[in-house]
Amino acid sequence: MLTGEQWNQLLQGFLSEGRDLLKDAEDSLLQLETAPEDSDAVNGLFRAVHTLKGSAGIFSLTPLVNLTHHLESLLMQVRDSQRTLNEDLTSLMLRCMDELRGMLEAVDPATGEMHTDLAQQALLLDALAQARGLSDDTPVVDSVPAAPTVGANAQLWQLSIDFSEALLRNGFDPAAFLRYLSRLGEIVTLHTRTDRLPGLDSFDPEACYLGFTLTLRSAASREEIADVFDFIVDFCTLTLEPCTDPAPTLAAPAEKKSPARDRRPQDTSMVKVPAHKLDELINLVGELVISTAGAQMQAKRTGDNACIESALAVHQHVEQIRESALKLRMVEVGETFNRFHRVVRDVSKQLGKHIQLGIRGGDTELDKTVIDKIADPLTHLVRNAIDHGIESAAERLAAGKPAEGNLQLNAYHDSGMIVLEISDDGRGLNTARIREKAIGKGLIEADAVLNEAAIHRLIFEAGFSTAEQVSDLSGRGVGMDVVRSAIEQLRGSIEIESQQGLGCSFRIRLPLTLAIIDGFHVGVGQDSFVIPLDMVTECMEASAASLTSQYGYLNLRGTPLPCIALDQHFGLPASTARRRNIVVVSQGRQHAGLIVDHLLGELQTVIKPLGQMFQHLRGISGSTILGSGQVALILDVPSLFRQLQAPAALDVSLLEPLA
Repeated sequence: MLTGEQWNQLLQGFLSEGRDLLKDAEDSLLQLETAPEDSDAVNGLFRAVHTLKGSAGIFSLTPLVNLTHHLESLLMQVRDSQRTLNEDLTSLMLRCMDELRGMLEAVDPATGEMHTDLAQQALLLDALAQARGLSDDTPVVDSVPAAPTVGANAQLWQLSIDFSEALLRNGFDPAAFLRYLSRLGEIVTLHTRTDRLPGLDSFDPEACYLGFTLTLRSAASREEIADVFDFIVDFCTLTLEPCTDPAPTLAAPAEKKSPARDRRPQDTSMVKVPAHKLDELINLVGELVISTAGAQMQAKRTGDNACIESALAVHQHVEQIRESALKLRMVEVGETFNRFHRVVRDVSKQLGKHIQLGIRGGDTELDKTVIDKIADPLTHLVRNAIDHGIESAAERLAAGKPAEGNLQLNAYHDSGMIVLEISDDGRGLNTARIREKAIGKGLIEADAVLNEAAIHRLIFEAGFSTAEQVSDLSGRGVGMDVVRSAIEQLRGSIEIESQQGLGCSFRIRLPLTLAIIDGFHVGVGQDSFVIPLDMVTECMEASAASLTSQYGYLNLRGTPLPCIALDQHFGLPASTARRRNIVVVSQGRQHAGLIVDHLLGELQTVIKPLGQMFQHLRGISGSTILGSGQVALILDVPSLFRQLQAPAALDVSLLEPLA
């Protein structure tokens, strides 16, 4: 008998699969809107809806089965070229996808009960019926109809099904699949095989020993028939062959089967793991990294070569484990980017604009934790680009541009970080308008001298907006400051590149992971700091006598290099070192020098979040524990760059050139 925990796991599996199927269906539908002749997209859409209906039927989720059935009927007309998939039909199907997604979320994972809005479903069922050409007085039933009429194009299929002994223990009823097959056509012959029944002394009442051999007359395709058993692919073996004899022999299926006929799981199957279990693994690996660093330090103190070699071997294995563990949590950013096809479609139609979305770099991988937290800022930037950036068709034509606007999402690696780029070919940022609004809000003085880049950064100030009217999309003075804050919490930064009349690009720079990084260890007096290694460009010595200010400039091979003296910046005791060092760091096209006392080398850094008491610290993104047990602070390099751009840091005169 199925336990409550087993039933919960089974239901959770269905809900997870259902969300994936709806995502696949929506992607296929949006693909069809731009490429109506794409037969693969039509079949993918139909298959996703059909599989969702079959799986929902196993759990007796009647409202969900009902809606998917009527949606499937409409899709059959599209697939059979009886209907053309136009904009109105696509919009109706997308509304159905939204409703199905809401129905899945309304399923109680503990009981399997579903509480949904029947009135909303009734409206959608009526709309689907009208779209299929049914009259207003044609009743829309609340259950899946019985077996369809078998047409002249039906053929005979021979099926041999062997159920796993674990089928019953996992809550499945073999007869349920036969009942579902009967909806695809007529079961001509049916024979129950009991050749696997054991003797009474070894009979397990919870085990399934059944198998069926049957002949089905149906117009359904091989894939549609095989999909009936998709949900129990781990608990059955299926052989499916076309036949002409309505009374096939009952011989056992041949041992040698092609992969298309044998529904057993393959070695390449995916394993779904709850995110919290991966988080626990990453945390444990982080603690292992810290412990290994301590062991290496102790080994070096002993001076025992054998002990040092053993500690080094352990360190190398831990590094491999770390890399493998982090890869488990890496996902392609394209999955997140693809969601914006729907956002662009809905928002552009709401605004009456014509916009084409392009995606590049979708195979770039990023930590799932980062992906989940960056989705909302990306959505805001995309909506802003559609609303503020890209002009209406009339405006674009008047400006000599194509009527259709272009929005690009791009992802790529740069200096050890991931860059997510949102670009449009719209009107660009209005520098004069931004400056005027900033003066009006008291953000800057009327006589302030700011370059174009500094003016553009003002849009990230709290409450700033240039929208003339408040709408559902913009003009409420909330948004861009929240976007920057969310990105900074991920230890990232955002840059703007805009040309008025030509377009605008927002570039978000993010670390690959939030858990463990390679760091560069530096010392300032008795204190330790860690700089993300990917941001370190070079290191050099400089005389202490020439570095007397908190902020300043050094001449680095003919180029001014802004610098920060970390001891003065963080209010630490003044350095007494005779010679000091400069660590040159970079972020995109920006470079700066961090003035420190000691260069202590590279190390693996496990990032520990700061407590609430230290959240106000600027220039610090977290902490880590060294092998000695000492706490080192991790520098927030993007924050230090912003402080260098402050007016107080710009008035320092040029210091002595570097040798």
